Amino acid sequence: MTKKELSINTKWDEFEMGTCRLFVPVLNQYIPTVFFQDHKPKPTISNKMLQGINDILDMDENEFTKLREILNVEDYKIKEIHIDQGNDVFEGVYSEVMVAAGLNEQVSIIVKDGKFLRTNDGTYFDTLIVPEKVNEGSSPTKEKMDKEAREKILAMMRSS
Repeated sequence: MTKKELSINTKWDEFEMGTCRLFVPVLNQYIPTVFFQDHKPKPTISNKMLQGINDILDMDENEFTKLREILNVEDYKIKEIHIDQGNDVFEGVYSEVMVAAGLNEQVSIIVKDGKFLRTNDGTYFDTLIVPEKVNEGSSPTKEKMDKEAREKILAMMRSS
């Protein structure tokens, strides 16, 4: 999918969210997709956001078999795809797939570079940000974590 195709089909609202329905070929269904973006200077789709969409559109059947294993259920329904421009600061391309699994249970599955990683256990992506520049002799602000701590969290996420 191109930026132009995606832009034409995305409707932006006053809450800085864009929505569109994307056809996912391997699932043979349309899935509502929500984009979170700052509207600075205007609503747009970043290159990483576009790549996140194309990663999901290009997934093969084996990746959805992996999703069943992550969820530990046979029956599930993908409700939405979430793409947040705030995740552009990370290495790799991230998105989230919102899944209804079982009775009244909704689960968020993290996707990195077109691969389902794991369920989101409530860890917010912004806690993984490493400050771009730290002045010599100073330490990162309390709101941000250092690179070593970030790598530990990412390793734990990958191993589960």
